[in-house]
Amino acid sequence: MRHQLFILSLVGCLLGCNEQTDKVEQDKIDPVLQLTHWCFEHWKDQQWTMGESDLLAVDNLAFSEGIRKVCRARAELYAEGYEIYPFITDTMQREIYALVFSADIEDIKSHLKQHLPKLKRI
Repeated sequence: MRHQLFILSLVGCLLGCNEQTDKVEQDKIDPVLQLTHWCFEHWKDQQWTMGESDLLAVDNLAFSEGIRKVCRARAELYAEGYEIYPFITDTMQREIYALVFSADIEDIKSHLKQHLPKLKRI
């Protein structure tokens, strides 16, 4: 719960503390989209590779877009009040690889709810 409040307050601060962003622009920023973006950028920094070829996963468009969907699904679940870490870490590779090529965000969310027994609403 504290992590969720911290992240949401951080989003709020970014929305309210940026003097260069006017009020109209601030209203357009969606915290779920911002969290999705941060998740994706955090994942990119980890420089995952694909298979034994050591090709960067971020360079594979289909894989990158799949990661973006996973980030969006995690951000939405987080915003809905589920106790889930909204970012992707190296320890999640097996779980994430199973989701990357899922058809849509709702499928990913459903999978996460079913396969993470500890996932519950706060």
